[in-house]
Amino acid sequence: MILKGRNALVIGGAVGIGRAVCTAFAEAGANVAFADLGKPDDKASLLAELRAKSVDAVALDVDVTDEISVAETVRRTLERFGHIDILVNNAGITSSGAPIHRQDWDVWSAIFDVNLKGVAYGMKHVIPHMLERGYGRIINTSSQLAHKPVGNHGAYCASKAAVTALTASVAQEVASAGITVNCVCPGMTNTAMLWVGGAEFVNAKLAALPIGRAGEPDEVASAYVYLASDLAGFFVGQSISPNGGDVMW
Repeated sequence: MILKGRNALVIGGAVGIGRAVCTAFAEAGANVAFADLGKPDDKASLLAELRAKSVDAVALDVDVTDEISVAETVRRTLERFGHIDILVNNAGITSSGAPIHRQDWDVWSAIFDVNLKGVAYGMKHVIPHMLERGYGRIINTSSQLAHKPVGNHGAYCASKAAVTALTASVAQEVASAGITVNCVCPGMTNTAMLWVGGAEFVNAKLAALPIGRAGEPDEVASAYVYLASDLAGFFVGQSISPNGGDVMW
């Protein structure tokens, strides 16, 4: 129960890794507000799961490409819990991929609007509250593709590399105020998003992994629990990489 009594906001929390993070936070004792765009059935089932763990939980709707929507999500979380100890910026999208000379720039823009601007909006609207309290844990979801990009997915790789750089930059701004900012860079994880790039891409990547399989969302979520806890107080601007050995250092 290393998060007992903490309040968390998970943006992009209804499915996949975000959902596993919400569950792991609740199991560690945290109250959880989670926000996503649509997905009413997923929200309802997750809300029931979290409340069954004897923590407070609330489901919210958010469009991370709309700064006003993100600000409202933060406001409603504060209204519910009184304060926010932990922020997870997890909303993300990808595409089936294309070489740069065939890139659809509307797709490019959509990926950056969700993956990068959404993260920036979340931090912008939570950090002032954390500064007032002198405490906070912010965890952004990047990707191992930020460290080991692949061809035909330039927009996604670049957006996640930008998240990693943004994390390190903001971490330097707020560390002295008791706020840590870090990111998790998951490798291939068994979620619906894994297959957007196509079976050929997925199978080739899986064959090259030292561990020989995709990760499960709960295996990745454990990194978020650690970074959200006081045990990780000396982690500042770091990239934690649960990726089955795809990237090693």
